[in-house]
Amino acid sequence: MPYLFPVNKAAALAGVLMLGTRLTAEVRPPAVAGSFYPGERTALEREVKEFLAAGAPAGEVVALIAPHAGYVFSGATAGKTFATLAGRSVSRVVLLGPSHHASFRGGALPPAGVTAFATPLGTLPLDRAAVETLRHTPLFDGPPSAHAPEHCLEVELPFLQAALGEVPIVPVLVGSATDAPTVQELARGLSRVVGDGTVVVVSSDFTHHGSPYGYAPFAGERELGRRLVTIGRDTAERAAALDLRGFSQQIDVSGDTVCGARPISVLLALLSHAFAGSGRVVEVTTSGEVSGTWSQVVTYAGVVFSGRWQPWRDDPKEPQLGTLSSEEKTALLALARATLESHLVHDTSLARWFAAHPVTGNLAAKAGAFVTIHNRPEKARLEGRLRGCIGVIEAHEPLVDAVVHAAVSAAHDPRFPPLAREELPRVSLEISVLSPLRPVPDYDAIRLGIHGVLLTKGSRHALFLPQVATETGWDLPTFLSQLSLKAGLPPDAWRSGASFQVFTADVFGEPE
Repeated sequence: MPYLFPVNKAAALAGVLMLGTRLTAEVRPPAVAGSFYPGERTALEREVKEFLAAGAPAGEVVALIAPHAGYVFSGATAGKTFATLAGRSVSRVVLLGPSHHASFRGGALPPAGVTAFATPLGTLPLDRAAVETLRHTPLFDGPPSAHAPEHCLEVELPFLQAALGEVPIVPVLVGSATDAPTVQELARGLSRVVGDGTVVVVSSDFTHHGSPYGYAPFAGERELGRRLVTIGRDTAERAAALDLRGFSQQIDVSGDTVCGARPISVLLALLSHAFAGSGRVVEVTTSGEVSGTWSQVVTYAGVVFSGRWQPWRDDPKEPQLGTLSSEEKTALLALARATLESHLVHDTSLARWFAAHPVTGNLAAKAGAFVTIHNRPEKARLEGRLRGCIGVIEAHEPLVDAVVHAAVSAAHDPRFPPLAREELPRVSLEISVLSPLRPVPDYDAIRLGIHGVLLTKGSRHALFLPQVATETGWDLPTFLSQLSLKAGLPPDAWRSGASFQVFTADVFGEPE
C-alpha cells in the first residue's frame, strides 16, 4: 500500500534511499529517520513530547491502534493515542503492522540475530524469549528481511520510548496474503505472549484516497474531508466494538484501503478470545487538514482498548438454523441492501448495519442462501424483472456472511451488466434461505413450487430456486428442460443420466 511522505522532499528522498539498509548488525537501524520523523535526537524528542502532551492517560489501556504516516500528517493523532499509556506499568509491547514491501501469509519476525531496534532516541530491546516463543509457533515464519525497509513499526517506536522508556518489544509484520483462518491462528499464537503488563500496538493508516492509491470513488467532492472522517470513524468504531466480522466485511465489501486491515483483524481476534474490557475511538483526522491537498489524502484513526488480558477462550458452539423470525428476515433484507450500498457507493452502510444488529441466533447459524435482485415494475417493463441472482448452496458459513457474499455476487451476475449504484433505488431484493440438499431417486419426486432443484450430469450442473416454477408457470418437463439449458446441456438431457438433489427455501423480499 502506498504511503504519504512528509512535505520535505529532500528528507523524503533520503528516506527512500535508506530503504535499502541491510540488517548487518544486531541492532536494526532506523530506515526512515529524517523523512517520516526528525532524524536528530533533540528535535525528535521535542516533537514527540509535544504530540503526547495533547493527550491524556486512560486507565488500563492494554492495546491500541495508531497511524504510521509522516509525523507532520499523523503525529498529532498518534500522540493522543499513545498518551493514553501514561502511568501504565508495561513489561512488553507487541507491535503488529502491515508489510508494505513483501507479500506473504502469516507473521514475520525480525532476523534471528537482531536483538534491538534503534531510533534517534536510542534502542528498544527485543523481548527475546517472547520472540523465540513465536518463532516456534505456526504461521510466524514470514520473511525476516521484510523488516529492513519497513516504516510502519519504526514510526511508533519514538512514541513508545517517550511514553514508556526502554520497554522490550516484539515486532511482527503481518502479510497481505493473510486470510481469515490465518488471522485466528496468529491471534491464538499471540495469546501465548500476552498477559499482565503486555500492551499490543497495531500500526495502521485508514482510507488512502486518490489516484496514486488506485482508489478515488469520491474524487471531486467538495466535502471530501468530512466524508473520509465519517468513513474512518464508522470503520474504527467496529474495531472499538471488538467486531471483527463487521470491521472485515465493511472493508472487504466497500474496497476501503485500510493498509493495516490484516493486523487489526489479528488484534480483534485476540481481544475477542483473550480480553475483558472495551474500546473507544480517540480521534479521526486526515492528511488533507494539514496539507490542504485533497487529490491525495489519507485518513488516520486512534483507537484504545482498556481492560485486562485473560486466558484464551474458544468460540461458543455454533447455533443450529431454525425458523426465521420476522425480525430476522427484516434484518437480513436490510443487510443485503446495506451490502450493496457499501459495495457500490463505498459508504459505511454495512458498518452501521453491524453496529445496530447483534449477530446471534439464526443470523449466526450456518446456512446456504441466495440473493435475488429484481427490477421494480417500471424498470421491469423495459428490461425484464430479473436483474441478478447468485448464492451459496451449501451451509459452509454463518447466514449473515452468506447473505453478504451472495449480495455482492448477485450484483455481478455474469448474465447481466454489473449493477450500477444509480440502479439501487429501482431494484428490490429477495433472499432465499436454503434447507440442506437431499438426493431424490428421479425427477418424478420433484414437487414444483416446493422444491428447488440441483441438476447434475457429468461435469455440468445448474440450480433453480423453488419460486422459479411458481413465477414462470412452467410444468415439470419445461422446468427441467430450462434447467438443462442453464447447465449448458441439450433441453432433453434431464431425461437420462442426470441426478437430482432437492431443497426447500424460506423466501422473503422487499416490497415492490
